[in-house]
Amino acid sequence: MKYRLTAVAALALLAHGPVAGQSLSERFSQLFTFGDCGEPLCLDVNSAAHGLHYIPSVTQGENNMLAFLTGSIATSLGSLPFAAASSGVTFRFEAGIPVATSVSGGPIFAERSQTLGRGRVLAGLNVNGISMDNVRGMPLSDLEFRFSHQNTQDPALGDPAFENDIIEVNTNLSLSLLVTSVFASYGLLDNVDIGVLVPVVRASLDGTSNAQVVPFGGGTNTPHQFGTQSNPSLQANSVAEGSAIGIGDIAVRAKANLYQTPEWGFAALADARLATGDEENFLGSGSTSFRVLGIASGRFGNLSPHVNAGMAIRGGDNQTNSLLVTLGFDHLVSASVSIAADLVTDFSMGDSKLVLPEPVVYTSPTVRTVALSDIPDQKDNLMDASFGAKFTLPGEYRAVANILFPLGDGGLRPKFLWTLGFERTF
Repeated sequence: MKYRLTAVAALALLAHGPVAGQSLSERFSQLFTFGDCGEPLCLDVNSAAHGLHYIPSVTQGENNMLAFLTGSIATSLGSLPFAAASSGVTFRFEAGIPVATSVSGGPIFAERSQTLGRGRVLAGLNVNGISMDNVRGMPLSDLEFRFSHQNTQDPALGDPAFENDIIEVNTNLSLSLLVTSVFASYGLLDNVDIGVLVPVVRASLDGTSNAQVVPFGGGTNTPHQFGTQSNPSLQANSVAEGSAIGIGDIAVRAKANLYQTPEWGFAALADARLATGDEENFLGSGSTSFRVLGIASGRFGNLSPHVNAGMAIRGGDNQTNSLLVTLGFDHLVSASVSIAADLVTDFSMGDSKLVLPEPVVYTSPTVRTVALSDIPDQKDNLMDASFGAKFTLPGEYRAVANILFPLGDGGLRPKFLWTLGFERTF
């Protein structure tokens, strides 16, 4: 009974995640909260006269950056490569006799045309480790944001002169994801497979921010200061940390082999990623997305090239639809080892919905433009190089190891993504 109660408690924690009011999104917002007066920004002067003039800017910047970050995380989770729908040796039946249609362990994140065959099952578990390193090429360890003063009196922004004062925020952010996915595919017909993937995501956030009031023209003469009137300062710090664990976005899929010869084959695949992950805790995208892929693959001895092309349709407010192209090969190098290599691409369709704050233009005492972030405004096209291997083990199990390197500066990206797992076809 004791062990049953422990198991029930563990499942309850997994289902409900962190304590209410302590989501990772809320913890992230703490990086833009300075002082303890109950407002996003605390200044030592009369808040009605000066402090509140920054709060709309800070709040808007916080909302924009929070939306940008959560949207980037959602895009990263939604773009996480799906384990291949078929793996290992596949067969077709001729006069009741099985004939191999593939001999290698198959691709790891790409798809090949062959299906499992009626009644066969592929089941396995993959663990993906992701430590985010940069957003659009800018390191998360050194992000810069700027918050401007409201235009309070004269129509010209910058008059009075203290309207030129800017608050600069330097943020050092660490964000990591550990995604453990259990998946299974079933041969519904000789040429039709169906499958499901259930991810458990652990998200960890750790960050610090340093805010500094930068008076226009230099020096320290400004009515804007952090702290209290008895202990004013031009600088303030903030810290945020936390973690969450729970079910991510569950995926379902169907794959149909349309044409197959010993040398070539063609197939179609459709899958849906359901909005089952908690977006507020960076466990899921917050919206359902769909993929439709056309698959072509060949076999020349032990070498099997493949091409996947299609489209991803995403429903999130901050996510864009994209064109998907993956090309590569898998190769049986020995009786127990297969290698796989792929170029995995995701090209955004239309302008990015991840909106950054517009630059601020001051007109007094001189005309100047201040960028509110050092993150570039660009499309988040993704391109990855994937290299991996499958090892045949006793008992018809296969071990999987893969490493994926992002190429280019699109989106929120790690230096690399590693994958370890095992699978079995039976």
